[in-house]
This record gives sequence, C-alpha cells and structure tokens, in this order.
Amino acid sequence: MKKITTYLIITFLFTLSTVAQEESNSYTLEQLISESLQKNYDIRVSRTDLEISELSNTIGNAGMLPSLMWESSLNNSFNDRYDSDNQTGSLQNGVRLNWLLFKGFSAHVRKDRLETLEQLSGGNLALVVENTIQAVVMAYYRALMAKEQLDLLNEVMLLSEDRLHYMEYRQELGAATSYEILQARTAYLTDKTAYLEQEVAVVSTIRELKYLAGMDEGTALKLAGELEFEGGEFALDELMAQLGNSNRSIQNQYLNLTLLEKQRVLEQRSRYPSLNATAGAGHNVYPESLNNAGNIPGSSDGYFSYYANFSLSFTLFDGDRINRNIQIARMEEAIGQTNLEQMKHRLKNQLLNLFDTYQVRKELVEVGRENIETARVNMQLSEEKFRVGAINSFNFRDVQMGYLQTSINYYRSVLNLVDTHTDLVRITGGIVEEYE
Repeated sequence: MKKITTYLIITFLFTLSTVAQEESNSYTLEQLISESLQKNYDIRVSRTDLEISELSNTIGNAGMLPSLMWESSLNNSFNDRYDSDNQTGSLQNGVRLNWLLFKGFSAHVRKDRLETLEQLSGGNLALVVENTIQAVVMAYYRALMAKEQLDLLNEVMLLSEDRLHYMEYRQELGAATSYEILQARTAYLTDKTAYLEQEVAVVSTIRELKYLAGMDEGTALKLAGELEFEGGEFALDELMAQLGNSNRSIQNQYLNLTLLEKQRVLEQRSRYPSLNATAGAGHNVYPESLNNAGNIPGSSDGYFSYYANFSLSFTLFDGDRINRNIQIARMEEAIGQTNLEQMKHRLKNQLLNLFDTYQVRKELVEVGRENIETARVNMQLSEEKFRVGAINSFNFRDVQMGYLQTSINYYRSVLNLVDTHTDLVRITGGIVEEYE
C-alpha cells in the first residue's frame, strides 16, 4: 500500500498546473516553481530514488518467497586401465526449491523496513521539493532586486550625465571651473562603472534561476513581477503546533527512528531457530554416445529422483556476536532518539528567532518605503536647487548618493522579509501550500 505522503507529493509534482508563457518568454514566480518541480536536478534524482524504493518494497525482496532454480550438468569420466578404455558420462537435469520457513518472523520485519524506507524516500523527496521551492523563490526575488538596482543605477547615471553636460555648458559660459567639471566627470564615470557591474550581477542571478528551474542556458527568461511583498500575519502558537505536526525534517527523523527500531528487532530475531525446507526433482540419463560399456544401467531411459528435506538450526554460540549486535542496535536507537530531541529543540529556537525577525523586518519594510519616497522628493528638490545655484555640486552629489543608498536599503529590506517569510512557512511545513 502506497503511503499517503508519497502519493500526495507525486500527485503535486505531476498535476501542478502550468500557465502558458507569453511569446516574450516572461515568467511569473508560479511558472518558475512549476518548471523547477518538473525539471530541477535534485528533484529528479529524489524522484528516481523513490521509484527505486517502491521497486524494492516487495515480499520477495523481504525473503518471504522461496527460490526456485533449474540445474543442469554434464559429467564425463575416462579410465585407462590394462589397455582398456572405459568412458562413462551422464546428463543431469533438475529443479531445486529452497525456502526459509521460519527465522523468528524476520521476513516480516524486513518487509516493514522496506515499507519504512519507501516512506522515508517519499519524505526525502518532499524535503527536496520544499528546499527547491524556497531556493526558487529567493532566486526570483534576488533577480528582481538586481533588476531594480540596475534601473536605479541607470537613473543615477543619467542624472550624473545630465549634471556633467550642465557643468560643461556652464563652463562655456564661464560660470564653472575645470575642477567642477572634473568632479562631475568623476561622478559620472563612477556611476557608469557601478551600472556596468550591476549588468553582470543581473545576468548571474538570471543564470542561477535557470539552473534551479532546469532550463537550458540558451532559454530566454524575463521576469514578470515587481519587487514587492506583503507578508501576512502569523500567530506564534499556531506556528509551534505546525512545527511539531508538519515539519518535514522531524517527520523524516521519526521514520529514521522506526528504521532503527526495526533493525533492533531484526537483530533480536537472530536468537530464534531457523527452519529451512529444500525440495527438488532431477532426471539422470546416460547417453550411449557418452558410455562405451554396455553394462551401464539406464543407458537408454535414465531415471528420475525426488527429494524433500527439512533442516532446523539454532545458534548455540557465536562469540557473543548476536548479543553485541543487539546492544549496538539499542545504542543507535538511543542516539536516534537524542537526535530527534535535539532537532526539535533546535527548530523551536529557530522558529522563535524567525518569528521575532519577521516582525521587525515587516516594520523595516514600511520604514524603508517611507524613507525612499522622502529621498526621491529630496533629490528632485535638490536638483532644482542645484540648477538655480542654491546648492553646490558637492551637496547635490551627497543627496544623489543618499537616494541611491536609501533605495538599495529598501530593496534589501524587502528581500530580507521574503527570506524570513519563506523560512517560516518552510520550517512549519506549509511552503508547498503557500506557493501552490
């Protein structure tokens, strides 16, 4: 019986709706997530691992079924004695069945382990899906931030270029010195350098997004969307409850504990006796072409033989290996339990830190939004004052750089909020539903 978790993950992977792209190859975040769920390399590997676990989860692989073998042999013998050559030969064909009837029901334990391994493979696939979605979301917003920063640097560069042309015009009128021209040109070249470097950063973020989505490098990729994010409200008590019930890492650790428990039981079953059944049938024939002596019985027809044997074995002493293995299995089970407690404690602390950080970063986004509007108005007013000579070029440059830094800080605050939000929904097991 396939596990519910595995079924839901596979269903989600193959039934997630894919919105048709426009001719401009513009992708939304939902479309990129859909692409990554189908083409991401880590997901494809984990999906194959799950298929391997499903193929391995059979009663035959657990040792519940007998083995049936066909055996054929051709035997020849040549004797040279007292100038008399004797050749004998036989052809044997038969089938042999071997079946372990009882070993402390260890086959049932192995079948349970195979079931758990299949569930764990499904859990690992779910964890990879969650991590991939988070990576795509962050790469998408980093790419948007890089584009916004590029547009911002372009705006600042154009202002610097306009300022340079304005100072050159004033120089022609004798109202500007060579030093002022030099300062304006230096500012323009500095802004142009930052703009060119940011172009490389944009290409790099797009390339990383293509890699996560499993797209070819030659695929044209344009992002549809703006660098805006409105984080919702979270209740700490609800998040704590979701952490314990839905966190994929905790659920996988429970499965690991189950495997360790099954391994301990399997070692304990080694103390039980073993009952084995062997049965078979064979046909022996002595072909005349292989026998030169006429007194070989059955030289024409041969004979059939049948057998059915049972064997019972019990380990009396093996150097205390069984007891040692059982003790080690119990210790490993205790280690697994300690790891689970440590994981719960660590994730709880992480959730508390993320919750506090999320509240602060939401406020920082609001502050940054107001700050950037103020900085934009201040730069517009400063540009007018600079043209009428109310402020000098140095004051205008300071306002210009302040606007640039304020805008970049706002973009970073939005990206930080997205990062904390995705961490919160991932750690509580809700990132798939969040971006479904």
